[in-house]
Amino acid sequence: MKRQLPHCRGVALLCMGLWLTGCATAPAPLPEDPWLQRKQQLLALEHWSATGKIALRNGQQAESANLSWQQQQSATSVQLSGPLGLQATQLRSDGRTLEVTQGETLQRFDLSSPDVMARETGWDLPLASLPYWLKGIPAPEPAPVTLDLADNLLQLLLQSGWQIRYERYQQVGAHILPTRLTLERGATRAKVIIQHWQASGRP
Repeated sequence: MKRQLPHCRGVALLCMGLWLTGCATAPAPLPEDPWLQRKQQLLALEHWSATGKIALRNGQQAESANLSWQQQQSATSVQLSGPLGLQATQLRSDGRTLEVTQGETLQRFDLSSPDVMARETGWDLPLASLPYWLKGIPAPEPAPVTLDLADNLLQLLLQSGWQIRYERYQQVGAHILPTRLTLERGATRAKVIIQHWQASGRP
């Protein structure tokens, strides 16, 4: 019996090591709640592009533009070109700074001020939250005031003073993504129609 003890101890240690290795490499399970599953999957979707149109009204001023959006993790690139005389505009952001290019003019702004985009460009849009809202989920912060769901799809979101209504969705590969939504805050109202999604999850 004494000769077998080291062998038994070795087997026990080997089994424990395999169990711990399995715990270390096993992927985190998805939550049971279907909405939380959907939210987690869309948070993991960090590389995507969308093209369509945006119509923006701010008080008495109204603009419309063709929209081309590319998202690579926290890096955002937005191209706006309008049929109503709007000068072609390109927005680039790394989540901390904003570059606005119009023709030969390039301007850089610090995004630490939440109203910098409205103040400097006239476009009162929450650039930091839009990558989440366009996918149909709330931004990580602040906590939503209202979150209405139907069939585990977001229908109405109140967050950061904005009201976002989702009017239409479409299956895009493994995801169901919005194709028509309206954003409102104060005198600002923006309607976004996405005509084409490319959602790969990888660059």
